[in-house]
Amino acid sequence: MSGSVIVAVSIGLVVSFYMAREFYKVAVARGWPQKKYFWICFLLPICGYLLVIALPDRGGPALGSFVSDDLPQL
Repeated sequence: MSGSVIVAVSIGLVVSFYMAREFYKVAVARGWPQKKYFWICFLLPICGYLLVIALPDRGGPALGSFVSDDLPQL
């Protein structure tokens, strides 16, 4: 019984780490490069995710931004 609990907790920590890392990348892309956003998402998952989602865009380096010379000027 205790072995399955250890495995479940380990899997939960790994998933939380990767989710927090992705939300930290979103925060950096929005112009908020502080490491506190990683730790908030890691330690308080739901609250941290909502916090990062609500961050305003400060003009950071956008991930996957598409810039083309073929687009007309508006």
